[in-house]
Amino acid sequence: MGTPLAINISTAVSFDNKVAGHDGVLQDPSGVVVIKPAAEIEIDFYESLILHPSFASVAPKFYGVLELNAQSAITEASGEVHRMTGAERAIVLENVAAGFAKASVIDVKLGRQLWDEQASIEKRKRLDDVAAKTTSGSLCMRIAGMKTWDQDKGDYVVYDRYYGRSFDVKTVKEGMDTFIVKSLGTDRRKEVIKRIITGISLIAEALEKEESRMYSASILAVYESDPTAFDEALKEERERPEKIYDGYDESEEEFEESVSETVEINGQIVEQVSMFSTGDIVVGEDEGDEEVKSVCRVKLIDFAHATWTPGEGMDMNALEGVYNLRRLFDELLSTL
Repeated sequence: MGTPLAINISTAVSFDNKVAGHDGVLQDPSGVVVIKPAAEIEIDFYESLILHPSFASVAPKFYGVLELNAQSAITEASGEVHRMTGAERAIVLENVAAGFAKASVIDVKLGRQLWDEQASIEKRKRLDDVAAKTTSGSLCMRIAGMKTWDQDKGDYVVYDRYYGRSFDVKTVKEGMDTFIVKSLGTDRRKEVIKRIITGISLIAEALEKEESRMYSASILAVYESDPTAFDEALKEERERPEKIYDGYDESEEEFEESVSETVEINGQIVEQVSMFSTGDIVVGEDEGDEEVKSVCRVKLIDFAHATWTPGEGMDMNALEGVYNLRRLFDELLSTL
């Protein structure tokens, strides 16, 4: 393990790769971790992942919980103040979009039913109405937001939630095609799509193995959009073949070793962090090493309405969306 990276929460800034929802999400200045205000159900779910290694391998790494209070606020250099309100605690997670020169990001919301049993009648009706009018209802998935790098303009193009709501069964593949930018060229585009399909398949396997219910969870896919950085990342990756898909094929033994990594919090060495203070955080493992370039990552995110449901079978509400998303990328790949 390299030199650990110290993270001071008081210097956190706005998360710059947000493409859908998630107000109040912050990141540390280096971009290694994100800090997301969370309800107890999501905290409980992340803390339970150590018992579900196959599922944890397709979720962002979980570093612990940050206690918030009425004075919890982050002031950026610009003077802008972000108050972390609406929750008493925040989860500290791996920033899936870290390690890319120009990250293109898509958030695909899963499920036809988007509410859990705690939702009010009014909320259920509102979300059912959204599903009925979008591909959430027809395909159990919907583009919730995305941003892509425009190489010619040298800037990002951002697509909000209404972009995803504009598609139907026949046109939704156009959104996937737009997400994989043309400036990469055909060969790189094919490589990205293949990796996204692999990531989606691993998420499908995890959901098939574990009996759970998750409403409004999302698949987050990120890839390198700068052609030069893409080639450099691919070259580096080929020199470390054991990590071709960013640890997707890691065994349960390897996972168990990774989650028990040592972390320093306020000078005390601990294992398997479950709580962070509001002071400095030092994250171990690879984060302190030279930054590893990435080609593509695909993760399952947003567990604010997720629970384990042993004996109730697979979560077909989410899985149907996963299967359809994989099919759409398969079809897109076949056209290139």
